[in-house]
Amino acid sequence: MIRVRNLDWIRNLKIAGHPEAGAKLFEALSDIVKAASNIESQTNSDGAGNPLPPPPIQGLQVSAQNGHFQIAIHDGGAIYRGIRYYVEHADNPQFRNAQRLCLQDARNHNLFLGNVTRYFRAYSAYSSTSPSNPVYFGGSVPQPVIGGGKVAGPNFLPDQGTGTGGTGGVTGPGQFPFVSADGVPPGRG
Repeated sequence: MIRVRNLDWIRNLKIAGHPEAGAKLFEALSDIVKAASNIESQTNSDGAGNPLPPPPIQGLQVSAQNGHFQIAIHDGGAIYRGIRYYVEHADNPQFRNAQRLCLQDARNHNLFLGNVTRYFRAYSAYSSTSPSNPVYFGGSVPQPVIGGGKVAGPNFLPDQGTGTGGTGGVTGPGQFPFVSADGVPPGRG
């Protein structure tokens, strides 16, 4: 919430010839604060700084059959509208060269990968926050999921990252408000 300093002083401000000037200015500033607070609430943003990431999700379930992987994210935490869910899968429990999926606000996904062995983790973020801590399928020691079936899996391309977060996993939409070659924010129009 935006905080405007000296509101009580402004409310009691008296200007010669305009005895209600302070009260009127106080009302105008209060309306601006209310509008900004509404926008902050609707967009999960913070005019005074960076908003906090959502709490970690409560669980991740993955099953597979005939190369199809069914993913379910369990999230019963206190969250805002606009949350995004991310799933990463890799052929190793360290998640080197993980493949990332942004599920947006969905918590279920079906993914065909073929007869491969993959490890899974999931996390959430808002568009204006860093990601929550990831949760691994299998708990603190990631467990493999085998796709099964007769179709071999694809050769995965190198990780290209997400948003402004770059590569390396658990980046969500990115930790930085912008990325540019010269350090100057890109133009908006």
